Amino acid sequence: MDSRQLEVFVAVARAGGFTRAAADLHLVQSAVSATIAALESDLGERLFDRTTRQVRLTAAGRALLPHASWILDAFQVARDAVDAVGGGLTGSIRIGYMTNVTLFDVPRLLGRFTHEHPNVTMRLAPAPSGTAGLSESLRVGDIDVAFMAARPEDYPDLQIDVLASSDLGLTVALDHPLAGRETITLAEAAPLRFVDFRQGFANRTLVDAEFRRRGLRRDVFIEASDTHDTAALVRNGLGAGFLPRYLVEKDPSLHWIEVEDADFQMYVSVATARGRTLTAAAARLAALARGAQGPGTQGGTQV
Repeated sequence: MDSRQLEVFVAVARAGGFTRAAADLHLVQSAVSATIAALESDLGERLFDRTTRQVRLTAAGRALLPHASWILDAFQVARDAVDAVGGGLTGSIRIGYMTNVTLFDVPRLLGRFTHEHPNVTMRLAPAPSGTAGLSESLRVGDIDVAFMAARPEDYPDLQIDVLASSDLGLTVALDHPLAGRETITLAEAAPLRFVDFRQGFANRTLVDAEFRRRGLRRDVFIEASDTHDTAALVRNGLGAGFLPRYLVEKDPSLHWIEVEDADFQMYVSVATARGRTLTAAAARLAALARGAQGPGTQGGTQV
């Protein structure tokens, strides 16, 4: 077992297939297949279940993946140490993020980082399964740094620093019967038709948990995975939604109602995995983000 075999193994695991992994590695597919076969022979275990439609990790593959990622990170740290002798910062960072969340200006932060470290490549990965998916990607080493909606107590196994926050409130279209209300209780809101994020997204998890705790039932008729899409669905009368104040205040076609008996907050945080040695580039980006955090804000932050 060598580092090249582990690199190919991790690439196939992340890509979910040999063809895409080969493209990512700039290799022919036969070379990728031969490398995996050699690694499986060396370990005496099959690492992937292969069908005509998909490639999945076996139990042995799932056990190997975090360790393989850790070893490859350690190699990059060693390269970083050599590069540091010449005064430069190189390498790449895999960054998970929430799409269309402007509470904290992540693109501006990345622009600052690139200006200071132009030789570092950044690979951005959106969060199709929300903060829950990003947290798991950090654990298994698929990404190095995540910008996600969580507090430190939500995921104790991760290093999480809150960068900004905003109140979440019930939001309706201007022609909705509740558009004249300034406050509402959770029980009053429960019978409404709701638009919300998909399961796994932090705001949905927070609200669902509070409804369950109160013994209240609500119906989510439409699910989305993007803040602006959710706002657009609410704006066009498809249902009420729980949206952050900072977003609604910028949209005159939406009405925001404070939930008087629940403290709902949306957070944007930077997160890394505890126990993993970050590359110099990833550590520098996380430090830059943490240095840019300010007091809790309703209108977003500039970095």
